Amino acid sequence: MESLLRVIGDGLSITALAIIAATAQAGWKRVPKGVAIPMQWNLAGKPTWRAPKTVGLLAIPVVAIVLLLSFTLTQATFTADPTQAMIVFLVRATLASSLALSQLFHLRFVIKTLQEEGQL
Repeated sequence: MESLLRVIGDGLSITALAIIAATAQAGWKRVPKGVAIPMQWNLAGKPTWRAPKTVGLLAIPVVAIVLLLSFTLTQATFTADPTQAMIVFLVRATLASSLALSQLFHLRFVIKTLQEEGQL
């Protein structure tokens, strides 16, 4: 049971990282060089601060890699206790899906904002 949860958790992490990497690559190709990437929006939907293209498009992928691979690298998934194995699996599944959704929503708002500003 514990090894099955570890394998499924690894699969979810790899799937999330693939989604994040693919969307980051698509965003990188679409955004011209030198364009500042919106990172935060106010309640009216206007960007409040921006980052360089490298930081703006690679922040979530780098954080995702560190967080999702830390479970495997720290051996946190190797446990004999079924309850602990289930908790680690659920944390990994929630984290993987949250990071993938964060990337998708961020890029959606970035593209929308840059299109409205005529920078794409």
